[in-house]
Amino acid sequence: MSRSDLKPKPKLVFFLKNIGLLWKLKRANRRSGEKFVNSNVKLLEPLYPQSEGNKEPMEEGMIYVMFNSEGKNEPDKIDTVFRFFWVDAPVLRLSVLDSFIVSEKLQTRKWDEVYPKGVLFNKAKDRYHQEVSEPEVDFLIDGTWEEGYSFEFNDKKLDITAKLNYTAINDKGILVYYNGRMAITPSMAQKFYDSFAFKVTGEIVVKGKKIEINNGRGIIEHGTGIFSSLHIYDWRWLNLQFSEGAIHLFYHSLDIEEEGIFEAGEGALVLDDEWFHFQPYDFNIEETAFAEDESLHTKVPTAWRVTGGKDVTGKHLLELNVTSTAKISWLGVLGKENQYITNYVLESEGTWKGKRIKGKGTLENMMHRIIE
Repeated sequence: MSRSDLKPKPKLVFFLKNIGLLWKLKRANRRSGEKFVNSNVKLLEPLYPQSEGNKEPMEEGMIYVMFNSEGKNEPDKIDTVFRFFWVDAPVLRLSVLDSFIVSEKLQTRKWDEVYPKGVLFNKAKDRYHQEVSEPEVDFLIDGTWEEGYSFEFNDKKLDITAKLNYTAINDKGILVYYNGRMAITPSMAQKFYDSFAFKVTGEIVVKGKKIEINNGRGIIEHGTGIFSSLHIYDWRWLNLQFSEGAIHLFYHSLDIEEEGIFEAGEGALVLDDEWFHFQPYDFNIEETAFAEDESLHTKVPTAWRVTGGKDVTGKHLLELNVTSTAKISWLGVLGKENQYITNYVLESEGTWKGKRIKGKGTLENMMHRIIE
């Protein structure tokens, strides 16, 4: 893909219907962005999305399934991650499909495709429903947070097919970012949420190998609005799964050109039926080790120390050591330059409020900086 392939070509109706939102984007700056981030309210209980349908000019979605390639059921036995991602913006004459598998034992591969038209078919405005039927992939997602989701796909590029069901392992396992408000920067106006604590059951076939999934884990991310990642400087989108629940953290910084870089992010966990809301400056994902990468002209992180929250004495509530066990990297094209993207399978061990926890999960790391 080239940058020119990703340039939207808006229809006139786009400007007419979204003039107010476009004016807000034009006026957005670092000061308004920082004010928005700092005004986020810490919640004692999770919010839930008011609507899971798509009523905006752009929709993006991302579905993960995490499982063991030998059919083992425990969350700490996860060794493989499959992700399907899309951007659907028919009024902008743009669609993007992106798929990868990263595994400790199976072959790691990826593909992406850009289409100068809408190729996704959303038949429902009040539930999460999306369909794709293209030479590269046949795909269907349908459901709601309350009833669960069905996910079927035939990824012809990766030779992976699946019929899967996603049901919440805890009804608190959802993070609606920024209290459900529309996040606005000079290149983004978006509402988005991550459902991060799913049990996945069904069957997946990878290059002829049939794998029964009885207790896999999953993530469903969904965003609507108007979106471009041109101002995102880096991000760390971390999801860890444990027998007790799940932890989900999203750190990102934005480069507002001459105004400089400012930080944002949010997170949540649900462990032993407790829900905890992390604010942007309430957690840290610190890189502690690096290694050369065969696909990029930079080293990439391979280990992290994750901390978050504090008790009355100032001690961290969450303390984890996280290590990469498998990864896949590629050079992205949505950024201005040097968009290095790595997706991982991870293992993690540490404590939450002093209790030992051990699990596995995934991380997407994007950065513009070069690590020598």
